[in-house]
Amino acid sequence: MKVCLAALGLLLAASAACPGEVDPVLVRITGSSVNIRSEASRTGKVIGRFAGGEPAVVLREKQDADVYPWLLVIARVPWPDGPVVEGWVYGRYAEPLPQGEWLGNPAGAQGRAFNAFFLATRERFGSTAEEAVMKLGKPLSRNDREVAGRHDPSYMVTFTDLSYPGLELRYFSTKDSRALIGARVTDGDYVLGRSVRLDASPREVYMELGPPLFQDGTVFGWSDEAEYATLQVTFSGGKALLADFSVEPD
Repeated sequence: MKVCLAALGLLLAASAACPGEVDPVLVRITGSSVNIRSEASRTGKVIGRFAGGEPAVVLREKQDADVYPWLLVIARVPWPDGPVVEGWVYGRYAEPLPQGEWLGNPAGAQGRAFNAFFLATRERFGSTAEEAVMKLGKPLSRNDREVAGRHDPSYMVTFTDLSYPGLELRYFSTKDSRALIGARVTDGDYVLGRSVRLDASPREVYMELGPPLFQDGTVFGWSDEAEYATLQVTFSGGKALLADFSVEPD
Protein backbone atom coordinates (compact mmCIF):
# COMPACT_ATOMS: atom_id res chain seq x y z
CA MET A 1 0.00 0.00 0.00
CA LYS A 2 2.71 2.51 0.91
CA VAL A 3 4.58 1.78 -2.32
CA CYS A 4 1.61 2.50 -4.57
CA LEU A 5 0.66 5.62 -2.63
CA ALA A 6 4.17 6.97 -2.95
CA ALA A 7 4.12 6.29 -6.67
CA LEU A 8 0.95 8.32 -7.04
CA GLY A 9 2.17 11.09 -4.78
CA LEU A 10 -1.22 11.69 -3.17
CA LEU A 11 -0.15 10.89 0.39
CA LEU A 12 -3.49 9.24 1.07
CA ALA A 13 -4.13 7.75 4.48
CA ALA A 14 -5.28 4.14 4.21
CA SER A 15 -8.00 2.87 6.52
CA ALA A 16 -7.08 -0.21 8.51
CA ALA A 17 -10.75 -1.11 8.86
CA CYS A 18 -11.32 -1.43 5.14
CA PRO A 19 -8.33 -2.05 2.85
CA GLY A 20 -8.44 0.21 -0.17
CA GLU A 21 -10.45 2.92 1.60
CA VAL A 22 -8.60 6.22 1.90
CA ASP A 23 -9.26 9.57 3.47
CA PRO A 24 -10.86 11.61 0.67
CA VAL A 25 -8.44 13.71 -1.36
CA LEU A 26 -9.13 16.34 -4.00
CA VAL A 27 -7.32 15.84 -7.30
CA ARG A 28 -7.17 17.26 -10.81
CA ILE A 29 -7.45 14.98 -13.82
CA THR A 30 -4.44 15.35 -16.11
CA GLY A 31 -4.11 14.38 -19.75
CA SER A 32 -7.07 14.35 -22.13
CA SER A 33 -9.83 11.88 -22.97
CA VAL A 34 -9.23 10.01 -19.70
CA ASN A 35 -11.72 7.17 -19.28
CA ILE A 36 -13.90 6.64 -16.21
CA ARG A 37 -14.59 2.92 -15.88
CA SER A 38 -17.13 0.84 -13.99
CA GLU A 39 -14.37 -1.42 -12.67
CA ALA A 40 -10.76 -0.94 -11.63
CA SER A 41 -9.40 -2.44 -14.83
CA ARG A 42 -8.40 -1.44 -18.35
CA THR A 43 -11.18 -3.73 -19.54
CA GLY A 44 -13.84 -2.13 -17.33
CA LYS A 45 -16.82 -0.58 -19.12
CA VAL A 46 -16.29 3.09 -19.96
CA ILE A 47 -19.01 5.11 -18.22
CA GLY A 48 -17.61 8.59 -18.83
CA ARG A 49 -14.63 10.50 -20.13
CA PHE A 50 -12.69 13.44 -18.75
CA ALA A 51 -11.55 16.15 -21.13
CA GLY A 52 -8.70 17.01 -18.77
CA GLY A 53 -8.27 19.47 -15.91
CA GLU A 54 -11.47 18.56 -14.05
CA PRO A 55 -11.56 18.30 -10.24
CA ALA A 56 -12.43 14.94 -8.73
CA VAL A 57 -12.40 13.48 -5.24
CA VAL A 58 -10.77 10.13 -4.54
CA LEU A 59 -12.62 7.71 -2.24
CA ARG A 60 -10.76 4.43 -2.72
CA GLU A 61 -7.77 2.96 -4.46
CA LYS A 62 -6.98 -0.49 -5.78
CA GLN A 63 -3.54 -1.74 -6.74
CA ASP A 64 -3.13 -4.53 -9.26
CA ALA A 65 -0.37 -5.43 -11.70
CA ASP A 66 -0.30 -1.92 -13.16
CA VAL A 67 2.34 0.56 -12.03
CA TYR A 68 -0.20 3.07 -10.71
CA PRO A 69 -3.23 2.24 -8.53
CA TRP A 70 -6.78 2.59 -9.79
CA LEU A 71 -8.74 5.34 -8.06
CA LEU A 72 -12.45 5.37 -7.30
CA VAL A 73 -13.48 8.98 -7.88
CA ILE A 74 -16.59 11.14 -7.80
CA ALA A 75 -16.64 13.94 -10.36
CA ARG A 76 -18.98 15.99 -12.50
CA VAL A 77 -18.57 15.11 -16.18
CA PRO A 78 -18.44 17.23 -18.21
CA TRP A 79 -17.38 19.95 -15.79
CA PRO A 80 -19.23 21.93 -14.54
CA ASP A 81 -22.55 21.18 -16.23
CA GLY A 82 -22.65 17.38 -16.36
CA PRO A 83 -24.05 14.81 -13.93
CA VAL A 84 -22.17 13.52 -10.91
CA VAL A 85 -20.39 10.30 -11.87
CA GLU A 86 -18.70 7.67 -9.70
CA GLY A 87 -16.15 5.39 -11.30
CA TRP A 88 -12.55 4.24 -11.58
CA VAL A 89 -9.67 6.22 -13.11
CA TYR A 90 -6.11 5.07 -13.64
CA GLY A 91 -3.91 6.81 -11.05
CA ARG A 92 -1.40 8.05 -13.60
CA TYR A 93 -3.93 10.68 -14.65
CA ALA A 94 -4.63 12.28 -11.26
CA GLU A 95 -2.57 14.81 -9.35
CA PRO A 96 -3.32 16.26 -5.92
CA LEU A 97 -4.51 19.85 -5.79
CA PRO A 98 -2.88 22.43 -3.51
CA GLN A 99 -4.26 22.43 0.02
CA GLY A 100 -6.16 25.47 1.23
CA GLU A 101 -6.83 26.99 -2.21
CA TRP A 102 -10.27 27.41 -3.78
CA LEU A 103 -10.56 26.20 -7.38
CA GLY A 104 -12.72 29.07 -8.61
CA ASN A 105 -16.32 29.85 -9.40
CA PRO A 106 -18.73 26.96 -9.89
CA ALA A 107 -21.24 27.27 -12.70
CA GLY A 108 -23.77 25.14 -14.55
CA ALA A 109 -25.05 22.08 -12.75
CA GLN A 110 -22.39 22.44 -10.05
CA GLY A 111 -23.70 25.90 -9.19
CA ARG A 112 -27.32 24.79 -9.36
CA ALA A 113 -26.59 21.95 -6.93
CA PHE A 114 -25.24 24.45 -4.40
CA ASN A 115 -28.25 26.71 -4.89
CA ALA A 116 -30.58 23.75 -4.27
CA PHE A 117 -28.58 22.95 -1.11
CA PHE A 118 -29.07 26.53 0.12
CA LEU A 119 -32.81 26.55 -0.61
CA ALA A 120 -33.30 23.25 1.24
CA THR A 121 -31.31 24.58 4.21
CA ARG A 122 -33.33 27.81 4.28
CA GLU A 123 -36.57 25.83 4.12
CA ARG A 124 -35.46 23.81 7.14
CA PHE A 125 -34.36 26.74 9.32
CA GLY A 126 -36.34 29.68 7.91
CA SER A 127 -35.29 33.08 6.59
CA THR A 128 -35.68 34.87 9.93
CA ALA A 129 -34.96 34.17 13.57
CA GLU A 130 -38.71 34.16 14.25
CA GLU A 131 -39.27 31.44 11.64
CA ALA A 132 -36.47 29.40 13.19
CA VAL A 133 -38.08 29.61 16.64
CA MET A 134 -41.39 28.48 15.17
CA LYS A 135 -39.66 25.48 13.56
CA LEU A 136 -37.16 24.53 16.27
CA GLY A 137 -38.58 25.95 19.49
CA LYS A 138 -37.01 28.33 21.98
CA PRO A 139 -33.21 28.59 21.60
CA LEU A 140 -30.70 28.32 24.41
CA SER A 141 -29.72 31.91 23.69
CA ARG A 142 -30.41 34.77 21.30
CA ASN A 143 -28.20 37.73 20.48
CA ASP A 144 -29.31 40.70 18.33
CA ARG A 145 -26.76 43.23 17.12
CA GLU A 146 -27.56 46.33 15.04
CA VAL A 147 -24.81 47.91 12.95
CA ALA A 148 -24.54 50.59 10.27
CA GLY A 149 -24.70 49.39 6.66
CA ARG A 150 -21.41 48.75 4.89
CA HIS A 151 -22.25 50.98 1.91
CA ASP A 152 -24.61 53.44 3.62
CA PRO A 153 -24.02 54.20 7.34
CA SER A 154 -27.60 55.44 7.70
CA TYR A 155 -28.95 52.06 6.60
CA MET A 156 -29.15 49.83 9.68
CA VAL A 157 -28.56 46.09 9.60
CA THR A 158 -29.51 43.62 12.33
CA PHE A 159 -27.59 40.39 12.85
CA THR A 160 -29.29 37.75 15.02
CA ASP A 161 -27.54 34.68 16.45
CA LEU A 162 -29.55 31.75 17.80
CA SER A 163 -27.95 28.93 19.76
CA TYR A 164 -29.44 25.43 20.04
CA PRO A 165 -27.75 22.28 21.37
CA GLY A 166 -25.30 21.39 18.60
CA LEU A 167 -26.58 24.09 16.22
CA GLU A 168 -25.71 27.77 15.70
CA LEU A 169 -27.86 29.86 13.36
CA ARG A 170 -27.31 33.41 12.10
CA TYR A 171 -29.70 35.78 10.36
CA PHE A 172 -29.42 39.11 8.57
CA SER A 173 -32.25 41.64 8.36
CA THR A 174 -32.82 45.18 7.12
CA LYS A 175 -35.96 47.18 6.42
CA ASP A 176 -35.93 45.68 2.90
CA SER A 177 -34.60 42.14 3.22
CA ARG A 178 -33.87 39.23 5.53
CA ALA A 179 -31.98 35.98 5.13
CA LEU A 180 -30.36 32.99 6.80
CA ILE A 181 -26.61 33.63 6.64
CA GLY A 182 -25.17 30.91 8.85
CA ALA A 183 -25.79 27.37 10.06
CA ARG A 184 -23.11 25.48 11.98
CA VAL A 185 -23.80 21.90 13.09
CA THR A 186 -21.58 20.35 15.76
CA ASP A 187 -23.91 17.78 17.32
CA GLY A 188 -27.30 16.14 16.93
CA ASP A 189 -29.28 15.08 13.90
CA TYR A 190 -29.70 18.44 12.16
CA VAL A 191 -29.50 18.33 8.35
CA LEU A 192 -28.21 20.95 5.94
CA GLY A 193 -29.48 20.59 2.38
CA ARG A 194 -30.67 17.01 1.81
CA SER A 195 -27.77 14.98 3.16
CA VAL A 196 -25.21 17.10 5.02
CA ARG A 197 -25.47 15.88 8.58
CA LEU A 198 -23.10 14.55 11.19
CA ASP A 199 -22.12 10.93 10.50
CA ALA A 200 -22.91 11.35 6.78
CA SER A 201 -20.39 9.61 4.54
CA PRO A 202 -18.28 11.66 2.13
CA ARG A 203 -20.01 9.87 -0.75
CA GLU A 204 -23.47 11.05 0.40
CA VAL A 205 -22.32 14.67 0.53
CA TYR A 206 -20.41 14.54 -2.77
CA MET A 207 -23.33 12.97 -4.60
CA GLU A 208 -25.55 15.89 -3.54
CA LEU A 209 -23.11 18.75 -4.08
CA GLY A 210 -20.67 17.36 -6.62
CA PRO A 211 -16.91 17.32 -6.07
CA PRO A 212 -15.64 19.91 -3.58
CA LEU A 213 -13.82 23.05 -4.72
CA PHE A 214 -11.52 23.21 -1.70
CA GLN A 215 -9.55 20.94 0.61
CA ASP A 216 -7.50 21.77 3.67
CA GLY A 217 -6.63 18.49 5.34
CA THR A 218 -9.91 16.94 6.46
CA VAL A 219 -11.97 20.04 5.58
CA PHE A 220 -13.73 20.19 2.19
CA GLY A 221 -15.58 23.17 0.77
CA TRP A 222 -18.20 24.24 -1.79
CA SER A 223 -19.43 27.69 -2.81
CA ASP A 224 -22.03 29.44 -4.91
CA GLU A 225 -21.09 31.03 -8.23
CA ALA A 226 -20.73 34.50 -6.70
CA GLU A 227 -18.57 33.08 -3.88
CA TYR A 228 -20.70 34.80 -1.23
CA ALA A 229 -21.98 31.53 0.26
CA THR A 230 -19.77 28.64 1.33
CA LEU A 231 -20.16 25.25 2.94
CA GLN A 232 -17.26 23.56 4.71
CA VAL A 233 -17.54 19.99 6.00
CA THR A 234 -14.95 18.25 8.16
CA PHE A 235 -14.63 14.49 7.62
CA SER A 236 -12.81 11.95 9.75
CA GLY A 237 -13.06 8.19 10.00
CA GLY A 238 -15.37 8.04 6.99
CA LYS A 239 -18.03 10.41 8.34
CA ALA A 240 -18.81 14.10 8.75
CA LEU A 241 -17.84 15.58 12.11
CA LEU A 242 -18.75 19.23 11.53
CA ALA A 243 -20.71 21.22 8.94
CA ASP A 244 -20.43 24.99 8.63
CA PHE A 245 -22.54 26.99 6.14
CA SER A 246 -22.10 30.76 5.90
CA VAL A 247 -23.06 33.68 3.66
CA GLU A 248 -21.24 36.99 3.41
CA PRO A 249 -23.91 39.73 3.18
CA ASP A 250 -23.19 42.30 0.49
